Amino acid sequence: MNDAEKNASRGLVPLHRHTATARTPPLPDLPEELIIEILLRLPARTLVSLRSVCRSWRNLILSPDFTRKHLRRSCLRDPSLTSLRMACYNRGNGVRYDSFGILSVRSIMENPSEPTKVDYFSGQRYNRIVGSCHGLLCFFEDDGQNIHGILWNPCTGFIFQSPQISGQAILCGFGYDNFSDSYKLLGIIMENVPSGLEFSTKIYTFGPTSSWRRTDDFPFDSGELTDQPLMPDNMEGVFFGSSRVCTINWIVNRRVVVYFDLDEETYDQFLLPYTNSDDDYFRRMSTYLCILRNRLSVCCEHLKAQHWIVWQMKEHGDAQSWTKLIHGYS
Repeated sequence: MNDAEKNASRGLVPLHRHTATARTPPLPDLPEELIIEILLRLPARTLVSLRSVCRSWRNLILSPDFTRKHLRRSCLRDPSLTSLRMACYNRGNGVRYDSFGILSVRSIMENPSEPTKVDYFSGQRYNRIVGSCHGLLCFFEDDGQNIHGILWNPCTGFIFQSPQISGQAILCGFGYDNFSDSYKLLGIIMENVPSGLEFSTKIYTFGPTSSWRRTDDFPFDSGELTDQPLMPDNMEGVFFGSSRVCTINWIVNRRVVVYFDLDEETYDQFLLPYTNSDDDYFRRMSTYLCILRNRLSVCCEHLKAQHWIVWQMKEHGDAQSWTKLIHGYS
């Protein structure tokens, strides 16, 4: 009897050896709130690929509540960590429509010699960018007789298209109404009818069951702050959003800002911060609305005097709150 058999007979070891397999304990399930917190910290492009991990993650990432939380976190993020992106047009000879794309500003600045990745959108009609908000790009597609609005997310490739309406948009704007949690597209539509040209103001709220509807007309003839008819200097309005008000803004007659309140769906106006009332002075002034540090601002360049000024409005709608930020000379 060998040693193994002797030990087996004493009950020390089994007579027939079996290979013991070490079982790895399953990983503990992470709490759902921790998973949500981790996913909220990831870039949108990464979240797109993570939708295919499982059904619960897909439902979570696509939920409106998660989208709002991710958006709020992105807005509060350090600007130095946020990748700025801009739209560019591509106008080619012989092409019957324009294509445009989105590219990263940071990639150009950090690697100017490297090819820059561009996310292109090409339609079958003329594309006119109306505005952007929260990483979404809104534009009109126009074939000369009919138009429809399109909402495009360059990051996810998601496209939402409004119903088609007849006419052309001569004035437009796009923005987010945080009071109704919705994106709205506004257009002053010019339509050729048997009696001549007809103008109407229509608004579209992006959603699966939405349709175009009439709203108050743009106050072209209501010069409350000037004795002249209101003629917009910029066709595409600039969106301004805060916890108090969400508006689309146009400069008119180089002196006044007319804005459309996305919640109330009404118009109002206020004066620009100029102190010189000379008409010749205004005719030589180029003005542009923009958003700086989350406030409505206006950049003014006087072509003859060769100087430029940047003003910022501390309280939207209050003309007394204009504050001069920069005054430079060229």
